[in-house]
This record gives sequence, C-alpha cells and structure tokens, in this order.
Amino acid sequence: MDELLALLPLITVFLIFYVILYIPQRRRQKKHKQYVDALSIGDQVITDSGIHGRVVNIKDETVSLVIKKGEIEILKSNISYK
Repeated sequence: MDELLALLPLITVFLIFYVILYIPQRRRQKKHKQYVDALSIGDQVITDSGIHGRVVNIKDETVSLVIKKGEIEILKSNISYK
C-alpha cells in the first residue's frame, strides 16, 4: 500500500501531462486531416512555410499549387490548417 502511495505523485503528473498536452494535440491533428481531406481544386491555401497558392491538382500524397511565379508540388501534410 505504501508503494502505491509513493507512486501517486508520479501517476498524477503523468495524467496532467496527458490531459494538457496529448489530448489537444490529437484534436489538432484530427482537424488538420479533415481539412486536408476536404481540399478541392480551386481552394486558396497557405503552406507551413507561408507560401500562398491555389490548388490546381490533387494526388494521393501531394498537392500542386499555382503561385505568382509558377507552379509547385508539395506534400499534403505541409498545408497549414487555418
């Protein structure tokens, strides 16, 4: 019984970190995935690096964007969630 009471502060800290860090991060990832899955041709997007562009082609893992100076192809995961 004393061993369990000695571990109680450690368990409490673990639970606090789980609630404060892990759960919100999982929600953000879920929203980002929904946003990327809902992309369609013609959508205006911003990449993680700050490049603004319009979607012109969507493949399995990549998206082609038209920017002022031409066209680029990036990974879907690099599109920022607004």
